[in-house]
Amino acid sequence: MSILKNIKLNYTTKLLNPSIEKKDFTNFQKSFEDLKKIDTKIANKYIKYNSTDFIENEELNFLFNKNIIWANSFRKKDTNLISNLITKIFHQTSNDKIHHLNFYEDVLKTLEQDDAQDYKSFSDVFLKSHYYFQMMLDNKYPGTKVINTNSAFFEFEKKIHFTHHKLTRCYFYVLKHPYQIFYELKNEGFEAQAALNILCNFENRPEFVKIKKDENNEVSCPENAKSWETNVSSWTNENAQITLRGLTVYYDELLYKTEDKLIEIAAHLKESGFGIDVNPMELSKIAESFQSDEKEKPISEISNKEKKIIDRECGDLIEKYFSERPSI
Repeated sequence: MSILKNIKLNYTTKLLNPSIEKKDFTNFQKSFEDLKKIDTKIANKYIKYNSTDFIENEELNFLFNKNIIWANSFRKKDTNLISNLITKIFHQTSNDKIHHLNFYEDVLKTLEQDDAQDYKSFSDVFLKSHYYFQMMLDNKYPGTKVINTNSAFFEFEKKIHFTHHKLTRCYFYVLKHPYQIFYELKNEGFEAQAALNILCNFENRPEFVKIKKDENNEVSCPENAKSWETNVSSWTNENAQITLRGLTVYYDELLYKTEDKLIEIAAHLKESGFGIDVNPMELSKIAESFQSDEKEKPISEISNKEKKIIDRECGDLIEKYFSERPSI
């Protein structure tokens, strides 16, 4: 951070913190709103260093707008599928404006160059900054947001999580059988071992999201999907689903029972407080226009050896979520 920005941040801290210490939250709110109008970048810096403390203070709830809808899955293509459907539901059945974002890409676009350098690795600083990331995006994109991510849900130091119920209104998780993901990876050109490495995360390495800030500067940050087993169990966890209003949607039902699933998704959005009109006729139009080439794609063979490895790594959740499901 430059010397000038440091001076500005220190001045801001000295200006705002006394109001919190005196519990004069009305004055703090006014001063902070004024700051955002005058200097958004310094307002973001102030939030960066205070978000984890502020989010636990009930008197500061006005800082958190709770307007994020998360679209989650192990694979980006499935995340895109559900987020596109959510966006279409809003456009077809609601007057609410909705922003469609990719979490880490839009975080990197919004961060200043020097700030982005703090998040190049899967570090404590990176994990502690997720509330800040989400508040920063909220300042840039006011109103409802559907945000894509393939990251596993996480808990850090028992008080920091991937997101918080003061930031998130609800989420959707697309669940796909690991055999099917393995088929897809092989069809995409991955060798069997490479596909297994991605599915089971044997090398314990995150993927990296990269963007160009300009012609000469590229910035990146990790997106840690972890293994299929960890990813699925983190977002289908009962506590996460209750606290953050999560809904699990089976991938094959999105393809073959699209209209039924759209009604379920729209109802979940409405129950989460969004102004959605659960109109079967309008949702039927979306279903009719929904196209996917996945139904017709041929799939690669899977050997008994490969199946045994997947069963060893993912078998408990395969049993839990797929053993008693009827074929569609």
